Amino acid sequence: MNTKTYPYYIESFTEWLKVVGYSKVTVYGTPRVLKEYFDWLEKNNIKKIEEITEHHTESFINYNKTRANRRRAGGLSVSHINRYIEVIHKFNDYLKKVSGFEIPIKTIRLEDKIRTPRLTVSTEEIKAIYKATDESPFGMRDRAMLAVYYGCGLRRTEGVELDVSDILIERKMIFIRKSKNNHQRYTPITTSNLKYIQQYIYNARPLFLSEKNTEQGLFISERGTRITGQVFYQRLKELSQKAGITKDVGVHTLRHSIATHLLQAGMELENIALFLGHRCLDSTQIYTHLINE
Repeated sequence: MNTKTYPYYIESFTEWLKVVGYSKVTVYGTPRVLKEYFDWLEKNNIKKIEEITEHHTESFINYNKTRANRRRAGGLSVSHINRYIEVIHKFNDYLKKVSGFEIPIKTIRLEDKIRTPRLTVSTEEIKAIYKATDESPFGMRDRAMLAVYYGCGLRRTEGVELDVSDILIERKMIFIRKSKNNHQRYTPITTSNLKYIQQYIYNARPLFLSEKNTEQGLFISERGTRITGQVFYQRLKELSQKAGITKDVGVHTLRHSIATHLLQAGMELENIALFLGHRCLDSTQIYTHLINE
């Protein structure tokens, strides 16, 4: 018989977040949200993890939808409600991995937000950006950058944190060691994009390194240091202007664009979700709206 209490689970969950490698903000804030969930369960006479049903969790979410906001007039925002849902799912991940047990929450999904339109560029505009690159070492780096962010759909920080060893040339894959929410994944590289990445690695990247420099980062500056996301944005801005594009094209614009283009080409939404590293299909559903618009 399980005699573990809610405080035990909060303490153990906190340690698990630390060990897995979540940020200090997550390690501090997530257990606090979980405690609210447990406090509500105890007030409703649900004393053990094994007693929690899907109905209990739905009731907790509905309670928070209707209760007053302590900081401003009105109820809680959709983002606030989704925070509760995300934490409960994260706690369930911990339960499954540590004990093999899970609470029934399969139908508990994130609330729909009012989304602002996501900026994308057309396939013609993408071609124009590629054509705006040159044959200098910086131009080779630009094409490798486009191959990673547009061709492979990576998030900005995922590209920044790539090491040369993460490019699995023989397998035509990129290994993303630290994705969103601390998950790892592999993503495929097409032959043409792999060519651009290899050209940069073998012909341009060594020119940015001094003899004794052992920097492992894939994308580096002329000083031989790993470059930041802001550098990617500036290079994209320059390429876009050179290509005659007036849109404010950023790294995430490329990610949104490849997802939209894949959907337009007939790829199944589930496969696009895998490609982008989405754990929830709801996050990918936005691209169907983009196409409809």
